[in-house]
Amino acid sequence: MAHTAVTLEDLLSDFEETATRWQEFFQANPGAAAVPCDIARSANIGALVWHIYAAAYRHAERLLGEPVTDLETQTPVKDIAGAFALEVDAAAKIRQFLETTNDAALNEAQEFASRTGLTASISRRKLCLHIFVHAIRHWAHIGTLVRQGGYPVPWPQDILFSKAIR
Repeated sequence: MAHTAVTLEDLLSDFEETATRWQEFFQANPGAAAVPCDIARSANIGALVWHIYAAAYRHAERLLGEPVTDLETQTPVKDIAGAFALEVDAAAKIRQFLETTNDAALNEAQEFASRTGLTASISRRKLCLHIFVHAIRHWAHIGTLVRQGGYPVPWPQDILFSKAIR
């Protein structure tokens, strides 16, 4: 028997809640975005945040069957403010997808080439899940790096404390 413990909609709510907390953190601690970082070819935390939401936006376009925007060449400034603007747009696209999809469409496989040249053939369900897990993984990196850079995070970061998921 399968149990629906956490839905994609729950994870989207957590995705949005996490973005709001971090956006407020960076507004209060702008220097934290400049903390050096070498994750995902990012020079600093601000670039890694941009990476999180640029990936989410591209994958949300894939979920909707839209042409994928080349954010790497079409975005001249990849800063923290732009990252959080991308998050809002990505979340809206993901919400649109979830509101208009069904289980059959979620289980359909999609094939695409990643920015690194790897080819993936995965279900839309897995792609949607990847958006959330990708963000969670990088926010864990960021939490460690900003703390080590002298900017302690004032809230517990475990999903256990998410208000978005009951």
